[in-house]
Amino acid sequence: MADLSVTFVGKKLRSPLGVASHAVLNPGVGDSKAETEHLKKYADIAVGYVHTPFICPEEEHPKDKPPAWKFMSIRSREPFAMEGLLVATEAARIMCRLNPGLAMIETLREELPEDVAVIANMIGPGADPEGWADHCEEAEDAGADIIEMNVSCPIPASEARSVMAYQCGEMTESAGCLLGDSPALLIPVVKAVVDRVNIPVGVKLTPETGFPRIIGMAEEIKKAGAKFITGINAPITCGPPDIYKGGQGKWPGLSANPICASLGPWDRFLLYRNLGVLSAFVPGIELAGIGGLVEPEHVVEAMMLGARICEFSSGLLWKGTKLIEESLTFLSNYMDQMGYKSVEEFIGLGVKYIQPVEELDWRNEDFLATVDDRLCTRCGRCANSICSARSIMQNPLRLVIDSRYCIGCGLCQAICPENAVSIVEQKHPVIGVSLEK
Repeated sequence: MADLSVTFVGKKLRSPLGVASHAVLNPGVGDSKAETEHLKKYADIAVGYVHTPFICPEEEHPKDKPPAWKFMSIRSREPFAMEGLLVATEAARIMCRLNPGLAMIETLREELPEDVAVIANMIGPGADPEGWADHCEEAEDAGADIIEMNVSCPIPASEARSVMAYQCGEMTESAGCLLGDSPALLIPVVKAVVDRVNIPVGVKLTPETGFPRIIGMAEEIKKAGAKFITGINAPITCGPPDIYKGGQGKWPGLSANPICASLGPWDRFLLYRNLGVLSAFVPGIELAGIGGLVEPEHVVEAMMLGARICEFSSGLLWKGTKLIEESLTFLSNYMDQMGYKSVEEFIGLGVKYIQPVEELDWRNEDFLATVDDRLCTRCGRCANSICSARSIMQNPLRLVIDSRYCIGCGLCQAICPENAVSIVEQKHPVIGVSLEK
């Protein structure tokens, strides 16, 4: 029987899977009991940790800001189908306030098993180091096992005043990912929190800090004393305009088109970038994987790139708690199948294969595309693309691959809707490429 337990920032967890921090649910804005009971249900499915909703310093939820969300599904014609979700809201409407947040932490720590960590996701007062330290200390006093500094939420950044504050370098209120993308403001905040609390502190990063800037940011976060980096939060985007309504937004009930957050499978490769890059270039800081994980296999992929734990956000919206159950079962079966006794045996296993492109042996002459005529429908999708190796011939109608121009790149295999193309290992001459080594 595979051992799913993992040690994360010094705390042993019963499994590496959990649910990421999310917005407070409607019944929980004024009463922590509903949200607490909701989080406890995840623990019943054997997760290794739960996150609180993002907790801000404001004590109580304002009565003039009832919760409000607008979701939009982005769909395309086959084979892409559902691509992702866009979500628009106002930060003040969805953040967990301090008093119900602290009560939630206290109850969760009292009632959850010891091997299920309570991670307090905290959004502090702008870029005020001491204010952040005070805020996170309250979470520690309430019983949190781990602090996750949320300097990555896209929602506060969509407000005009936050953008102006970022431009001026003066953040007095929550600015989400705008704080997380400003090293000069962020690092003093991280250091102040680490110096104040006695439990592990991590930083949840934004994908707005891209490559290679993420490397320098992570190095500074590590020097400031943080024990882990979570990545990624949702990227910022803009919803597509309705081309049949003069460019209005497509949001249900709205004609406006706000700057918004992007959720879904499309986020996963930004997560993989962060995991792979930080594992390769900034060793010595632990990583938590979140962003676009919607299949059980994604968990193993993220862990092989260095994530010690994996959190569901997009996947939970896609499939609900069933995804957690499926992933735990898959993980156990996968480990038995592969002969892994513990998750430690495959965490980071893929990092050693991350190489600069100039060091790769591309083996253009060793691989060739072949087509199964029984499956090929002669749709022409691959032949009418950028590759000169493929063409549609008449009498009889068939797809022909000219091996002289095929370098086994795999494009035709990737785009074939019928899975009729295979890439096989076969030595062959390629025009312009020598077979001599």
